[in-house]
Amino acid sequence: MQSVLLLQGPLGPFFQNFSQFLIDQGIRVHKINFNGGDNCWPCKGNNTHYTGTLPEWRHFLDGYITTHSIDTVFCYSDCREYHAVARHFCLNHNIRFFVFEEGYLRPHYITLEQNGVNAHSTWYGKLASQLPNSSTTHPKHQFDIKPNFKRRIYYAMRYYLSLQLGKLRFRHYVHHRHRPAWKEGIAWLKGWYTKYIHSAHDKGLQQQLIDHHSGHIHLVPLQVADDFQIRTHSPFTDVADSIRHIVASFAACAPKNDVLLFKHHPMDRGYTNYTQLIKLQAKELGIGDRVFYGFELSLPHLYHHCKGVVTVNSTVGLSALFHHVPTITLGKALYDIPGLTSQCPLATFWRAPQPVNVTLFKQLRTFLLQHTQLNGSFYCEPEKTCMYIWQHLQHKAVPAINTAPRFVPEHTAAPPLQGHNTKKKVA
Repeated sequence: MQSVLLLQGPLGPFFQNFSQFLIDQGIRVHKINFNGGDNCWPCKGNNTHYTGTLPEWRHFLDGYITTHSIDTVFCYSDCREYHAVARHFCLNHNIRFFVFEEGYLRPHYITLEQNGVNAHSTWYGKLASQLPNSSTTHPKHQFDIKPNFKRRIYYAMRYYLSLQLGKLRFRHYVHHRHRPAWKEGIAWLKGWYTKYIHSAHDKGLQQQLIDHHSGHIHLVPLQVADDFQIRTHSPFTDVADSIRHIVASFAACAPKNDVLLFKHHPMDRGYTNYTQLIKLQAKELGIGDRVFYGFELSLPHLYHHCKGVVTVNSTVGLSALFHHVPTITLGKALYDIPGLTSQCPLATFWRAPQPVNVTLFKQLRTFLLQHTQLNGSFYCEPEKTCMYIWQHLQHKAVPAINTAPRFVPEHTAAPPLQGHNTKKKVA
């Protein structure tokens, strides 16, 4: 690994820290910024502004990779429009393509996989044959990741303000969340406010459900409204579509003494509110007194009282399996494996959820920790996180990068390619 390209990273300075770490290993680093927010935390090495259109992006990427002899690409999430193009290009040209994501096993881990994550993972569809031979023991993480929501609010506000201010320069940019940038910034503030105004009510709701419906609660942990796992790896157009499907199925097939509880995604508080959708549909179907909706519910406390968990493909499903709660997925999920998740139709699941094979889950957890998970965070502990990333790359990258390369000075830059500006930063 001698020349690396960074695309969009997590909100905040993670890629800035990662770029410095890579340069310290003797690796040339290039970063492409697609909007003003991407340039909030300039990376070490070469920072390039891409101002062309999305249809022109593949041609630009081809020229950039060739000109700078890029052998490895890193990005956060593989389904964003620009990243999807890059992934396809890299897989077809034998260029290492690594994807970061939030951890499958949270909160003390992040995900890093080559070629793709979730339903694009190398292991998707193969785990059923891999796990029987896997160990059930795994090492404990080296350090804890503390809550960092306030820090993420600051990063988001700064990012989206810069994105808005840079709209004229990056006028062709297509954002993966299809709403105005100013609404994004306001949404993060609104999310902080929503968290606190719902805390007391939801605490009472949770206790009420435990007191009166323990053992008969079907929990539905909702995903982010425009989650690519919904849009790309499920039969639903959006979260609202999945809610309508789940409520209708519950009304038609669930036992009369069971209740349905929707939990709002914590990172989606400021963006959406499904109160009216859920309330109106439940009332129309005659189950208004059996369907509930909360924002600030404690999943670890609820799991012990749940009959089952219904998800599209959220990684919360792994948390439910960890607590031995029968779980069904309605979309493509890496952990949707016979013996772990219920393989029956949703209509059957309400009445007869299939139990979790505890040994198989332990094997899955160990396998994921060995192959996809790194103890670290995108929002704190950058030095430790980067070190674990480097160790992972040395053991898992294909082709292998067992030793740090010798530093080779960047060649004289070629003339700028059409549709971008280049800003050189000295490491």
